[in-house]
Amino acid sequence: MNVIDDFSPSNGTWRTLRWAQEMGASTLGEAYDMLDQFENSNDVPEVLGEDDTIEAVREEIEDGLETVGPDTDLSALL
Repeated sequence: MNVIDDFSPSNGTWRTLRWAQEMGASTLGEAYDMLDQFENSNDVPEVLGEDDTIEAVREEIEDGLETVGPDTDLSALL
C-alpha cells in the first residue's frame, strides 16, 4: 500500500502535519491529538496562511485516520 496515494490532503494539512512532526508527533494519530494545541498556538497564521482553516485540516486528518490509520508514521506521509 502506498500511503501517499491513499491520503492526499491539502497543502494546509501537509503544513500542519509537518508542524506536528516538528513538535514531536510521530504518527498521524498523534498529529490529530495535537490539533487543539495547534489551534491555540501562535503558529496558525504562519502554517495555514489565509486560505485554510483548522476545521478543514481536522476533517482531512480525520479522513486520513480512516483511510491509512492512526499508527501511520508521519515520515511516510511527509
